[in-house]
Amino acid sequence: MRKSLLLIFWLPCVAAIPLSAPHRTYGADAANVRLVGHSDLQGRDALQVVLKGNDAYVGHHRGREMNPLTGAVEWNGTTILDVSNPGQPRIIKHIPGYEGAESRAVQVVERYFDGRDYLLRNQESSHFIGFEVWDITDRPSPRLVSKIEGLNAAHKAWWDAKTGYAYLSGIWPGWKGQHLIIYDLKNPYLPKFVSNWGLPGQSPGGPGGGVSLHHPVISGDRAYLSYLQGGDVVILDIADKAHPKMIAHIDFLRPSSRSHTTVPFPPLRGPGFRKGEDHPRQVLVVSEEALAYGCQENRPQIYILDAKDEKKPRLIATFKVPDGDFCSRGGRFGPHQFAETKDGEIIGGSLLYVAYFNAGLRIVDISDPINLREVGHYIPAPAEMRREGHGSKKVIQTNDVDLDGRGLIYITDRAGAGLHILQFTPAAESHGLWPWMNAFGRDVAPLGR
Repeated sequence: MRKSLLLIFWLPCVAAIPLSAPHRTYGADAANVRLVGHSDLQGRDALQVVLKGNDAYVGHHRGREMNPLTGAVEWNGTTILDVSNPGQPRIIKHIPGYEGAESRAVQVVERYFDGRDYLLRNQESSHFIGFEVWDITDRPSPRLVSKIEGLNAAHKAWWDAKTGYAYLSGIWPGWKGQHLIIYDLKNPYLPKFVSNWGLPGQSPGGPGGGVSLHHPVISGDRAYLSYLQGGDVVILDIADKAHPKMIAHIDFLRPSSRSHTTVPFPPLRGPGFRKGEDHPRQVLVVSEEALAYGCQENRPQIYILDAKDEKKPRLIATFKVPDGDFCSRGGRFGPHQFAETKDGEIIGGSLLYVAYFNAGLRIVDISDPINLREVGHYIPAPAEMRREGHGSKKVIQTNDVDLDGRGLIYITDRAGAGLHILQFTPAAESHGLWPWMNAFGRDVAPLGR
């Protein structure tokens, strides 16, 4: 079961692949998707985007940029935007990170147990490795209220607002590789450690085992874990937070694969199933992450698993964008992750919204999970890529995607192209799923908080 490792955690070797100049300049390209609004995010490279009500929260990669709101150059941290008018998103606050910090991850809970709003973010720097909790009830004036300290890595998190527990991907002292760390955050001022969970060999004294968790996705009393190193997917029973129990360890990928995101979807039925044939009562969607520039790797894919028997999920379909000329456009080509949530809840539905690096956003219809069908895409105009690789080059690197309660799509870019706000515009009669479509037009109504 143990996988051979070709890549290490931050994969600095990837950045050593030169980015030669493209033969042409590419502009924005779209099918069934229109641009609603855009923020340059002050030029900061961006990763996770989370939507709650009328606000968007963006975690940033390392770097520093001028903040026009303060007139100071600030280390990249977390940006809060008002998107009540998505045609004109407005930055409310940038919360700087530590010097040189990775601030990629962000989670938000609103109207929490004490009635206030909080933000959880990671920090990985030479000064501090861990997670911070901020009171953001007053968005322009957030307050740091607590820290989870002493970790050797702090990659990403999932904060379950219903139960008050936070599920962290990090490295506890003595553990090998990133694993699941559970904290009780019902009182955000006093985080309480609950438990560590890892695969065999990860706990103190173990040999390691060559696996490293990317991040968890939580749905009810289940945790879905994707291992970027090792290519594995794990389903945990987390009813007892102090003693999670493994339901399934799904080892269906090749040794060099990198599982990034696993999300459960509700029952799907489509014409691909013959009369009388069982359809999946639950589907798991798994995304690999493309890591190499210029396609110098096996093509990463999206995988669909029938989880009717959650102890033995089985692979039923795959999806990837055809190469076309993407391998010559620069940067990474392939999936990173897909939208996990819509306005803070597990996304559900029958559409995947996939961040596909230099192929932009891809929208995939999984209503027939055996015959996947791309139904839309949007590739933004590239920005000048500065942080990754050698030299500079105009590329697009769509990094993350999330949806708000209106169904609008938000994508970030790791090469400085900012935040794009998009609307999927299929023919309403072909899907029958979009009764709100005609209500958008040019303007989109704000959401109630």
